[in-house]
Amino acid sequence: MKTEIRHASLIVLALALVSLGGLLIHSATHGHWDASVVYATLFVGFIAASVVVWQGSLIKQQVAFSTYLDLDKEWNSDEMVELRQTVHAPDSKEWNRSRLEGILEFFEKLAVMYQLSGEMSFIYRSTLGWYGVRYFLFAREHGQIEDIRKVWKEHVYGDIEAFYDFYLTREVGRSKKARKAWEATLLTTESHFWKQERKE
Repeated sequence: MKTEIRHASLIVLALALVSLGGLLIHSATHGHWDASVVYATLFVGFIAASVVVWQGSLIKQQVAFSTYLDLDKEWNSDEMVELRQTVHAPDSKEWNRSRLEGILEFFEKLAVMYQLSGEMSFIYRSTLGWYGVRYFLFAREHGQIEDIRKVWKEHVYGDIEAFYDFYLTREVGRSKKARKAWEATLLTTESHFWKQERKE
């Protein structure tokens, strides 16, 4: 992919340089700027700029996907699976706070990376985004987020909270009523979610 992008860019750059060279030679031999040559050169320059923007967009998407694959591998690692299986017992008030923090820190890292890259919509459509909103909502609803913030005396997990808000807006918009309804529906699946995480 990178090689193909590089070849396309080099071809367009070569065309732009040839056109510019032609413009300079034409102006030197005729002593004036011919309008058609100027327009042709500007057109090729516009094409070159468009290819550069397109190339940047493709590279950005490729980096986002590569980063996602690394994070997905971490999410499914033996260490992370162990955290996921023991963070909360279904249909109970038992939470392993330190393990929950490990999970939330993972999603915090995920949210920060994609906020900085401007690729939040990539995570919105991903499996990791799906998990992230559920961990955040369930932990928040059981007072775990608030308790952790009280312990550390600071507003931790603000980035995953911002991602949660982004996700919710994409799902149902900004209507408070629609958001509450969406959350209520999701909360009915909580017991099943924790059983799946524990492989029960």
